[in-house]
Amino acid sequence: MGSFGEGLTSPEVEIAEGGVIIDSKTRFADLKAMLDSSKDNLKMDAMKRIINLVAKGRDVSELFPAVVKNVAAKNLELKKLVFVYLVRYAEEQQDLALLSISTFQRALKDPNQLIRASALRVLSSIRVPMIAPVMLLAIRESVRDMSAYVRKVAAHAIPKLYSLEENLQPELIECIDYLLGDKRTLVLGSAVYAYEETCPDRFDLLHRHYRTLCKAIVDVDEWGQVVMIGLLTRYARSQFVAPLEAVDPDLTLLLSSCRPLLQSRNYAVVMAVAQLFYHCAPSSQLSIISRALVRLLRGPREVQNVVLVNIATICATNPNMFESFLKSFFIRPAEPKHIKLLKLQVLTSLVSETSVQLVLRELQTYVGMAEMADAAIEAIGQCAIRVSSVADSCLSGLVSLIASSNENVVSAAVVVLKRLLHTNPPLQLLTRVLRLIDSVKAPQARACVIWLVATHVDKVSTLAPDVLRKMAKSFTHEDEMVKLQTMTLAAKLWFTNRQECELLVQHIMQLARFDQSYDIRDRCRFLRNLIFSNNKLSIFGTEIFITEKPSPTTQSTFKDREQFQLGSLSHFLNQRCRRYRDLPQFPEVAPDSSIRNTSQMEELSDDMRVIDENEDDESENEDFYSGDEEQSEQEEGSDEEEDEGESDEEDEIANDEEDRKEGKSDESEEGRVSAIAEPKMSGNLDLLLDLNFELTPIFANNCVAGPELVKTSFMPLVNHTVWSAGIGIDICFPRETSPISSSMCAVLFRFTNSLETESAEITAFPKVIDQASTGDQIKVSRLSPGESVIKKAYIDFADSKRASEWVISARDTNEIIISIEAPMGEQIEPITMTEEQFINGILRLSGMNEHCGNLKEPLRPEELYAVANCTNVNSSEAHFCAQTLSKKQQVLIALDSKQVHVHCENIVLGALLCNDIVKKSLETALASNP
Repeated sequence: MGSFGEGLTSPEVEIAEGGVIIDSKTRFADLKAMLDSSKDNLKMDAMKRIINLVAKGRDVSELFPAVVKNVAAKNLELKKLVFVYLVRYAEEQQDLALLSISTFQRALKDPNQLIRASALRVLSSIRVPMIAPVMLLAIRESVRDMSAYVRKVAAHAIPKLYSLEENLQPELIECIDYLLGDKRTLVLGSAVYAYEETCPDRFDLLHRHYRTLCKAIVDVDEWGQVVMIGLLTRYARSQFVAPLEAVDPDLTLLLSSCRPLLQSRNYAVVMAVAQLFYHCAPSSQLSIISRALVRLLRGPREVQNVVLVNIATICATNPNMFESFLKSFFIRPAEPKHIKLLKLQVLTSLVSETSVQLVLRELQTYVGMAEMADAAIEAIGQCAIRVSSVADSCLSGLVSLIASSNENVVSAAVVVLKRLLHTNPPLQLLTRVLRLIDSVKAPQARACVIWLVATHVDKVSTLAPDVLRKMAKSFTHEDEMVKLQTMTLAAKLWFTNRQECELLVQHIMQLARFDQSYDIRDRCRFLRNLIFSNNKLSIFGTEIFITEKPSPTTQSTFKDREQFQLGSLSHFLNQRCRRYRDLPQFPEVAPDSSIRNTSQMEELSDDMRVIDENEDDESENEDFYSGDEEQSEQEEGSDEEEDEGESDEEDEIANDEEDRKEGKSDESEEGRVSAIAEPKMSGNLDLLLDLNFELTPIFANNCVAGPELVKTSFMPLVNHTVWSAGIGIDICFPRETSPISSSMCAVLFRFTNSLETESAEITAFPKVIDQASTGDQIKVSRLSPGESVIKKAYIDFADSKRASEWVISARDTNEIIISIEAPMGEQIEPITMTEEQFINGILRLSGMNEHCGNLKEPLRPEELYAVANCTNVNSSEAHFCAQTLSKKQQVLIALDSKQVHVHCENIVLGALLCNDIVKKSLETALASNP
């Protein structure tokens, strides 16, 4: 084995920071030993050191096997650090990460929202197409998670899955559509980001969410605001006509919602609002963005650069917007050169009759700056062109600069003069310039002087031969550009003053014939054949050389940037970048505005995504992951994707019993069986919980239908002999819509006094106080002997067999705990659906989502309605549809004479509902054949 050269070490040896040589096989041995330890404190120390190394940019990928073994750790803090590491290296160590995929799936059911979110991040970081279906299932469940933070992470996972498997776009669009309707502003920004990355041109998805997005934009996180404003800008350009006269109310809503963001502390947000107003607002409202953009000029240099480029573009077409802020664009000595040049560009765009003198005095100061002299002289020339009243004074000043000892100043002045004196120059100034031919030494300046003589040879016919004579003496020593202009002057004098200049022209052509430059000799050959030969082209020599040329037009260098959207990278670089989307043109006729109207149900929906905290093992099998929010103290409001911290959430308010006010019983309802307790009006607590409600299902065509008329009966829950209070309790499910939340199921309690004496007051309340899933407590006044009273409650059973435990108490008696379970058929609600939609749903919900059962007796529709709260499809007696109350998942039922097929996304609910239908068929068979 050969030795390594000097200065080189073995690939397996690394030199540590302290100069100690460490073998790579043992450099992480201590960390591996700590991770293999059974003590959590050692593992925590090891993971903290590893995360510290990751933050410093060190490669610790070889620790992946040791770290991934701790993914199932019980210590919450340790598990968080492990997931942070896995998010970083899961894409590099795909094989090892795949071995732990089952652990990640279990983590998706963790009660802690941060663990669920981290597990989804790790899962979406494994870039293996094989697990795309698993990722899709995880995302579809996570977008309906009760935690807004998990839903936010799910939104960020959608573009990752789309880039991995573009064929899943239809399924991902359903998830995006659902997220766009989220009421939590924490989620909306990420949902819009997922939309932009997955389906940026599907404006049909935005119609019903447009007004909600406009109203919520001020509360979205800052970077979400940037993405959302960019999207709404493109939407407005495609859906509204140009605001020349009347402004569409929906466009006014967008502009008024975004206007306060001009005061945002985030530079990108201000720039996004500015481009929105520039591209979509009527001209009368454009002035409000000027002050905001000028305020950004106090920011860092990078921000100044971007803002000045955008201001320069605006000033190229609409300079009046920034006229009142002229002094804000004066140059400061400490500014970098590129900022100074941009400010000069803006200054020249803003110059007018009233401000030209102020600008010229400022420009004269800049001429004295070495790095700004040429740009300042160019700006003076622009002022002379824009304001004709100061043209003469500008020309005089430029002519005086030609005598400067600074060659750069002289060159810049002559070039500007060349442009200004192209047409109708004052003879006095032109003569003054020509007399400087002896003092000007810069080649560019000398070439410009000769060009001026050649251009206006008819006006200086007496001076032109003298200039040519002087140039003939020094022709061999002149710069190439000076020689070319001298030859052009000679050719023009040949046609205008041949008698006086013939010998001089021949002498110059002879010198050029033997010049060392190829260009000079080539130009000489062309001119000699044109002026000395008697060919067909020679007769047109006068027309070729003496014809008046059009004067050059001056145009802002930022005029071409108008084709790009303000604030975009393409606009800043002035070139089309990858993935840039052109801003749509305003339509001539606006589309129907009713497409942005939301249904009354969507506007009044108060569906809450919070469910009970105590979910049993059966519900874990039923759901993809647990919805338990046991760690509601975790920080849900974080807008950073890698936030591991925890903070108390407002959800804990739900545990404060002091907020629950006791309502007074209606004395007139006592003694009447039909008395129903109305739900308590929402207080401040309910308003907080309403921020987290669930929207209508992702199936846009599914409208909730009225329940079928089915006779309901009470079922015994507590026998009067069991409870010492002598009260019997029955329950019934009336299939009514909850005014609190559409995810809740209505439950009727019937309290009957079986004693011969008056009963005590009765109180019923959930064992776990959570108004988001159980509503408020029930109070029953004293009951006379034999009297019954009915009270109503609303419970969210979370589409599962989970029981809701209630505590029943009465004075001078022991408390009892009752468990209320809702049949699967009572946890669904009917929806309207076409036959085509039903067939497509059947095809989509196949495989594991399909459950089949054999019927002992064919079921009629009314018999099915007694088991399941559904409705038929287009009056069919074979096809029935519904959706789950809590998660709004489709339930499709197909009946024939021998079998029933239940299709549902919720596998457990579908299986249990299928069993209930089969049992109903058996009961029907026994009843018909006793």
